Amino acid sequence: MRARALILLAMMLVLISAPWQPARADLVDADTIRTQVVAPYSLGPATEIESVWQLLNGSGLQEGYVIQSEALSPLPGFSGAALNMMILLDLDGVFIDVKLLNHNEPIFVSGLGEAPLRGFLEQYRGISINTPVTVGKATDARGTLTYLDGVTKATASVRIAHESIMAAAREVAKRKLKGLVAPQVTVTPKPDTGETLSWADLVEQGIAKRVTATQGEVRARFADTTWRNDDPFADAAEGDLMIDLWIVDVTAPAVARAVMAPRMLAEWQGLGDVAPDDETLLLIEMGEHGLVSDDFVRNTSPPWIEADQDGFPLPLRDADLLIDLKRDVPDGAAMVVRIDRRLGFNPVADWQIGLLVLREHGVFRPEIGQELFQWTYRADERFFDIQAPPRPLSPFESALVGRWQDLAVLAAFLTLVTGVMAWNRRFVRLRRFQAPRLAVLAATLGFVGWWGQGQLSIVTPLGTLSSMLAGKSLQFLLYDPFSLLIWGLVIASFFIWGRALFCGWLCPFGAMQEFVGRAAQGLGLRQLRVSALWDRRLKLLKYAVLAALVAVAVWRPEHVDKAAEVEPFKTAISVFFLRDWPFVLYALVCLLASAFVFKAYCRYLCPLGALMAIGGALRLTPWIKRRDACGTPCQLCRRKCQYNAIAPSGRIAYSECFGCLDCVDIYEDDQKCVPLIIAAKRNGRAL
Repeated sequence: MRARALILLAMMLVLISAPWQPARADLVDADTIRTQVVAPYSLGPATEIESVWQLLNGSGLQEGYVIQSEALSPLPGFSGAALNMMILLDLDGVFIDVKLLNHNEPIFVSGLGEAPLRGFLEQYRGISINTPVTVGKATDARGTLTYLDGVTKATASVRIAHESIMAAAREVAKRKLKGLVAPQVTVTPKPDTGETLSWADLVEQGIAKRVTATQGEVRARFADTTWRNDDPFADAAEGDLMIDLWIVDVTAPAVARAVMAPRMLAEWQGLGDVAPDDETLLLIEMGEHGLVSDDFVRNTSPPWIEADQDGFPLPLRDADLLIDLKRDVPDGAAMVVRIDRRLGFNPVADWQIGLLVLREHGVFRPEIGQELFQWTYRADERFFDIQAPPRPLSPFESALVGRWQDLAVLAAFLTLVTGVMAWNRRFVRLRRFQAPRLAVLAATLGFVGWWGQGQLSIVTPLGTLSSMLAGKSLQFLLYDPFSLLIWGLVIASFFIWGRALFCGWLCPFGAMQEFVGRAAQGLGLRQLRVSALWDRRLKLLKYAVLAALVAVAVWRPEHVDKAAEVEPFKTAISVFFLRDWPFVLYALVCLLASAFVFKAYCRYLCPLGALMAIGGALRLTPWIKRRDACGTPCQLCRRKCQYNAIAPSGRIAYSECFGCLDCVDIYEDDQKCVPLIIAAKRNGRAL
């Protein structure tokens, strides 16, 4: 106990002394990127965005952008480190290519190899960033989603790669491609319903919006500038309105009829026939500012008026309409401007419109100063048909949809195993209960392990630790709901059974070891009984291994995937021994050791078992029944326990108990339990 406490204390000291700040992304330099960009393309100059360069074509002209994904979307994988890809994106937001730069994803490092991952990345060629894309099998009957084939045994990892690629590409598109990016929703005006509205109705319903800026507000903007004394309205009072602007989206025919006189309305209707994708906006300025200068040229972009939505500038253009408004509409400088919805403008979402206030300093070559006054506006949704694009499933949703049958079977299986553990005393009363137990272990190995790829691994908690230390997202945990469901049950079981539920019933490699051990016994191989002293010493080894792995995760996270090879799970379960011979040999040694020392790897070397034992400290109550005579004088359970998890006193060492239920079977069997046999004999003599 003292030795184990010292090892755990060392682990705590490692965590306390850890560098608790975000880790620097494992980026490659521009020279490395340059070698990865092949003809007819070449790497151009760097942009202001970190790890984003211009992509040049054979003529030296810009063709698009080269993006290093980890700089923009460092989504961690199962090792805690991100998968780093090079993305080539053209100026229309279409993927030219996606290549792997570096990664530490365990399943690809020395399991499946990188070829399946590189093959997965090739599927992005020719896909637009605006195309709804998801990873997995096609489930959309309408065909509105694009599906990328995943990688068998590594679907969760490629989903992480996909999210990182799309997030990085969209971030660059948002900042660099501007209006070339297609809108996320399609907004089209509804047909005219004949609704009758007045100006008062437009104001009351917020369709006509009034915004203002006082002379005092304008002066405050210029107060600390060169133009503070160049106010052309110096005699105006602070409260006088410099800007008094009405904004009305008149795209809907009912709104246009409410403000336009017949002649203007007819001209506006003709404008819709020429440019049906234009949003038309009526601006009426009643303050001192005005809308355009005296030298403004009609049918061009008004330089004093600016608009943007979600950070993207919206190009405005004068509609060149005759202004002839109804009598109840406010009187002022008025004009109608157009915005093309095809450029990504969504009129029913918030957007900003502003007026530039200009001042001049000097006479011969005046310096121009400007301040932008901006307001938010949106059109009324009832006048538009809004069609959102099909939303691709999130990685978690995609995994749920793609594996719902496996998850349903797994849920039923976990319910069965939980029931066995909950009613363990009834279970052992079944005739030859070992047969159904072995059937459960076979399902664990075959279904949970080889089929479902649900072998829990120390890689997951180490990756979680590395991500937390680096301040990264833990979203990768959601990408494998099959394993996540097992993790959830196992963690909950700590409070009831400690490590026993997982280590004794739900670990595929543990089940494989138990089959090897039982096969050896059936062949007559003599099982070695490790002495109590050496058994205690060897059991500490797994805690030391866990402490070493934690240290690697904290101080050298880039080596976690290699250090975690102390687990043979990937070799034996994930890739079914299809690996390089040193890994196969190591896994076979761990398995064959069970032929001589029952489940030797689990008991002495498994870092995940050590973590499970620590988690088992949360156990709230003993769950294996004991009698006063257990241990004194009866030692039967202790001698039968193949895990050496029962002390001479009869006390159960739950940190080493695998829940095999052999001692429960003895406790319940009046033909095996010595105290029950003695009590029966006494009762017989008494009669």
